[in-house]
Amino acid sequence: MKKNNIMYLSIVICLLPIILGIVFYDDLPNQMPIHFTIKDQVDNYANKNIALFAIPIIMAIVQTICLIVNNNRLKEEKEPPILKILKWIIPTLTVLIYLIMLLFSLGVDIWIGKSICLILGILLLIVGNYLPKVSFAVGRHISHPAPKNEAVFKKTNKIMGYIFVGLGIIFLLLIPFV
Repeated sequence: MKKNNIMYLSIVICLLPIILGIVFYDDLPNQMPIHFTIKDQVDNYANKNIALFAIPIIMAIVQTICLIVNNNRLKEEKEPPILKILKWIIPTLTVLIYLIMLLFSLGVDIWIGKSICLILGILLLIVGNYLPKVSFAVGRHISHPAPKNEAVFKKTNKIMGYIFVGLGIIFLLLIPFV
């Protein structure tokens, strides 16, 4: 898929939850929960219009900026698999978090802490699996500051991969206790 097609599709996915917000608009409270503690307690609210419309729009803007910066850094290089995955993190999280927020506001009994632990655990496992596979040539374009030594870059990415996978496993193991 071309870079622009991915950008347009991912932006549409970020904005797609707005349709659900419109469908359920009249059933939702004026103040919607937008932040939760790990124990499923709401600790921050926002006006219904901001929660339903501004959050997906802001996420679409962030996604656009990230993709433009990424595309400018790797103009002629072949895109590494990790970046193909990272491009879909913001749209995926936008949809999942929006659904959690919407379902909770509609009174559906949903385990926020367990859901977030599951999402983070899977995300960390995926990214941790791909980190050691990033080549030094690509790392020079996507890392800041740019790595100067290939051996140090590979070792750092390998260690970070282990850390991400370990944290992913920890988050998944925490699910029954949250």
